[in-house]
Amino acid sequence: MEIMTKFLHPHSLSQRLLVSVGLSITTVGLATLGLNYRLMQSHLETQVHNRAQSITQSLEFSTEGLLELENKSILRRVVQNFATMPGVLEIAIVNPSGMPIARSPQNTTNGPYTSIYPQLAIAIDRAATAGIEVSQDIVVDNQPAIVQILPFSSTLFGASQRRGVAIALLDLNQMKQAADRTFITSTLSLLVGIITILLIMGILLQKNVLQPLRDLNAAVSQSKKTGIFLMPKTIPANEIQFLASTFEEVFRQLEIHDQLTAEITQRKQIEATLRDSEARERDKSQQLEQAIDNLKRTQSHLIQTEKISSLGQLVAGVAHEINNPVGFIHGNLIHVQYYADCLLNLVHLYQKHYPNPIGEIEKEAEKIDLDFLQDDLPKILSSMRIGTDRIRQIVLSLRNFSRMDESEFKEVDIHQGIDSTLLILQHRLKARPEHPEIKVIRDYGDLPLVECYAGQLNQVFMNILANAIDALEEINTQQVACSIEKQPCCITISTSVVDSQWVKIAIADNGNGIPESIQTQIFNPFFTTKPVGKGTGMGMAISYQIVTEKHGGTLRCFSTPEKGTEFEICIPVQH
Repeated sequence: MEIMTKFLHPHSLSQRLLVSVGLSITTVGLATLGLNYRLMQSHLETQVHNRAQSITQSLEFSTEGLLELENKSILRRVVQNFATMPGVLEIAIVNPSGMPIARSPQNTTNGPYTSIYPQLAIAIDRAATAGIEVSQDIVVDNQPAIVQILPFSSTLFGASQRRGVAIALLDLNQMKQAADRTFITSTLSLLVGIITILLIMGILLQKNVLQPLRDLNAAVSQSKKTGIFLMPKTIPANEIQFLASTFEEVFRQLEIHDQLTAEITQRKQIEATLRDSEARERDKSQQLEQAIDNLKRTQSHLIQTEKISSLGQLVAGVAHEINNPVGFIHGNLIHVQYYADCLLNLVHLYQKHYPNPIGEIEKEAEKIDLDFLQDDLPKILSSMRIGTDRIRQIVLSLRNFSRMDESEFKEVDIHQGIDSTLLILQHRLKARPEHPEIKVIRDYGDLPLVECYAGQLNQVFMNILANAIDALEEINTQQVACSIEKQPCCITISTSVVDSQWVKIAIADNGNGIPESIQTQIFNPFFTTKPVGKGTGMGMAISYQIVTEKHGGTLRCFSTPEKGTEFEICIPVQH
C-alpha cells in the first residue's frame, strides 16, 4: 500500500494505470460475485427441492410396510427420525381424507392437516387427486420454507380415488444462511486476491513501466535544457527502450532540422538585410536621381529666366540705342522737309522768270530729271517721316514690353502691354504663303491701372499668344496637307473687372485644342507637345509661376478638342 500511495499522485501515469487495472479487476470480480450469487441461489433452490424430494421419497419407502400393518407408533418414530435431519422443520404422513397419520412434532390437533397449514390445502388436494408430486414455497412462523408433497397409494386406503401424501417441510432460512456464509467466504477470498493482484501489478508497473518512463521523461526534460539526449541506463529491453531509441533518433533528426532551420533563418535574415540595404540604396539612388532631375530643372529654369532677363536687357538696350538716332533723324526730317520745300520753290521761281536757261543748266536738268525729282522728293521725305514714326512706335513697344526700368510693382495699363506684345508678334500674324492672316479680336473692357511687374506680365502674354499662333499655324498646315477648306483663324483677347478687385484677361484661339489626357500637365516644367528643338517646356511653367507666385493670381486653361483653347489670367488690381 505504501508503494501505491507513493506513486498515486494526481494525473500521474501510475495512477491512471493502476486505477484502470483496479477498476477492470474490480468490475470482473463484482460480475463474478454477482454471477456466483445467482448460481448459488439457483443451486440452493435446486438442492432444497432435491433434498425435500429425497426425504419424501425415503419417507414413502420407509413407511410403505408400516402403513400396511397400521403400526402408527413405529410410523411416528420414523417420522421423528426424518424430522431430526438438518433443516427439516416438519415431516407428516396424511391419508386421502386429509387427516395426519403421523407427524412431527407430535400431532396436537385432531383436525385435518390443512387446518394447521391452510395455505397447503390446494397443493395437498392436487397431489392427492392427480397423483403428482407438488413443491411449494410457504412462510412458517415468519420464516421462509419449502414444502415437498409426494402422493402414494396403499391398500390401507381401499378403492378411494384419492391418495395419501408424504409431506416434508424444510427451513429455507437456515440453508440460505449457510449459503451466505459460503458466499461471504468466497467474496473475501476474491477481494484478497484482487488486492494482491493490484499490489503485484503496481510493483511490476513501477519497476518495468513507470520508473523507466519517469527516467525517460527526465532525460527528455534535460535534453530541452542542454540540447543533448542521454539514453537512461535503467530502461529495460522492452517497448519503452524502443520508444527511447525512437525518441533519440527523432531528437537527432530534430537537431539536424533545427540546425538547418537556423541556417535557413540566418540566410533569410541575411537576404532580408541585403534586400533592405538594396532597397535603401535604391531609394537613395532614386532620391539622388530626383535631386539631379530637380537640379537640372532648376538649372534650366534659371537659365531660361536668365535668358529672359538677358533678352529683356538686350531689348531694352537695343531700344535705347535705336531710339537716339531715330529721334535725331525724325527731328531733322522737319528741317529737311522745310529746306527741300524752299529749294523747290526757288527752282519754280527760276523756271518762271527764266524759262530759257543756258545750255549747261538745261543739260544738267535733263541729267538729274529735274521734273521727276521735284515730284518724288516730297514723297520720299513723307515716306521717311512715316518710317521713322513706325520705328519710334516699335522702339516704344519694345521698351514697354521689356519694362527693364520698372523692377518693382507699378501701376500700368494692361491693354498697353497686350498691344505691345501683339506689335512684336505682328510679323507672325500677317498673311504668308503657308497660312492666311491670323485675325486678332480685341474685346477690351474698362480696366483700371493694375499694380504688377509689367515686364514679367508681358512675358506671360508673349508665351500664351505665341502658343496660340503655333496652334493656329499647325491647323493651317493640316488643312493645306489635306486640301481642306481653310477656316478663318483668329485669336480673341478679352479683358474685364471681376468683383472690382480682380482683373481677368482671357486669350482664346480656335485651334485643335489640347487633349484631356495632358491638360493637367501643361504647367509642369519641361512638358511640351512641340517637336524636339522647337519648345523648351518652360514657357507655361514660368508663366504659371509669374501669375501665381509673383502676382498672387490664377492661371487656368480651358480646352475643348477640335474647338480651341482659352487661357484665363486673374490678378488683383492692387498687390
